[in-house]
Amino acid sequence: MKRKLVIATLTAAVLVGGGAYTAVAVSGDDAPRTTSTGAVADEDGGRDDDRGDDRDDARDERDDRDDRDRAAPAGGVTAAQAAAAALGKTPGTVESVDLDDDGHWEVEVLGRDDREHELTVDTSDGTVRVTGKDDDSDDSDDAGDRKALRDARTDAGEAIAAALKAHPDAQVTSVDFDDDGSDHWEVELHDDRELHVDARTAAVSAD
Repeated sequence: MKRKLVIATLTAAVLVGGGAYTAVAVSGDDAPRTTSTGAVADEDGGRDDDRGDDRDDARDERDDRDDRDRAAPAGGVTAAQAAAAALGKTPGTVESVDLDDDGHWEVEVLGRDDREHELTVDTSDGTVRVTGKDDDSDDSDDAGDRKALRDARTDAGEAIAAALKAHPDAQVTSVDFDDDGSDHWEVELHDDRELHVDARTAAVSAD
């Protein structure tokens, strides 16, 4: 009689509740035995969702790391070495150094002829090529920019050195002189951090 009562109660719970429940089954010796059922599928589904989220997070982190690796110079020629190589080809003052997507450093040099020269430096072997020259630099604003660059106490190589001293584990992917307001160098690192290096004091601050 007790067994039939429990089975009937259990059946009613399944039909009405449809969710998690705990049933007490009575064995032949009347010893209660507790069993749990229900909501297993939901819990498993939750665990599956968590695992999916973890996989998405790991994939996003891997993609971010790949982007940083692609931004860093693969061949070993650093921004400072690219600047020095460009000056060896075209003496003057480096205005900017930028890593492009083709494995080259793009370097702009204000030459001794008062013209802006564009050069590329291969990241794998340091090969330098002259790619262009600005023959129209007579504008008064350009003249002011050129004077500010030449008067800067901190040059591009020193700005790079200051940034790396503040962030020893980083790689510089871009350095550019900016005379808008206060003269400084804008330095970008491989992880997209941007720094300001004062052109007078070489003090480093976050952008």
